[in-house]
Amino acid sequence: MPSTETPNSNLSDTALRENVENLFQFAFWLLVGSISFSVAGMLLLKLFPSAMDLFGPIYTKLVKTPTWTFMTMLAILPVLMYGPGLGWWRMLGFVVWGCVIGAAGELIGTTGLLTVGDVALPFGAYEYTEWLGPKILGHVPYFIPPSWFAMSIVSLDLARRVTGTRWRYLLLGTVFMVLWDVSLDPAMNQAFPFWTYGVDGFFFGMPFSNWCGWFAVTLVILLGYEAMRGDAPVQNEWASWVYLLNCLFPLCISLLRDLYLPALIGVLATAFPFLLLWWTNPAYFKSSLLPARR
Repeated sequence: MPSTETPNSNLSDTALRENVENLFQFAFWLLVGSISFSVAGMLLLKLFPSAMDLFGPIYTKLVKTPTWTFMTMLAILPVLMYGPGLGWWRMLGFVVWGCVIGAAGELIGTTGLLTVGDVALPFGAYEYTEWLGPKILGHVPYFIPPSWFAMSIVSLDLARRVTGTRWRYLLLGTVFMVLWDVSLDPAMNQAFPFWTYGVDGFFFGMPFSNWCGWFAVTLVILLGYEAMRGDAPVQNEWASWVYLLNCLFPLCISLLRDLYLPALIGVLATAFPFLLLWWTNPAYFKSSLLPARR
């Protein structure tokens, strides 16, 4: 049977994909630039503390601008990465689900709505500082729910590269997400307080309940993704780079704030997904180092 697609429709699809690719490249390098700017600024102040006399009046803007840019690009990148494969309506479902479940978990955690004994579910007692900007209901910065969506879908992609068994890649994707927090948390609550805990936790101020909460919330998000996915792929060759950059950023912050032990532990946690990929899927591991244009 002859194809019902017209030459014009093929050209439109090609043009759309090229536009998406160009937007992705712009967003990716803006993410890299925001990380580089932040790390360079922290290094400058570490080497030349007197520079604070010069930058002090605009220090808050110098911190917030690249941080907010980074968080915005983190949310946008997975939409551009997976939208063409999933379809844009299904992609919207992923975004809404990831953000809603992430926001619900964070709001329950920051308001202390659920407790077991003296433990606030799901993460333990904590609160956000003002560095991440305006907050949902005065508790959770608007940037936080999209980060749950973004890193959970990237973690799922990497896990599906390791194993094709559903329950295994769902659990493994959840573990990959928790491993991100191993590098993230010391930097964000010790080196530079974007949030603080109400208890003196075992892992550089973080309670063990936080990782349990991350595991539970992420698993719910991934189960929703899997239900919506159908036969559509969750696959993009840039996934490893997006995951790696989001781990390297807090690791650099920890190192620049002299938190060497948490940085070392974070490096080991970050290395685990890539070692697993190298062992189980060496072809992808090698190709992901230099992703081709989609």
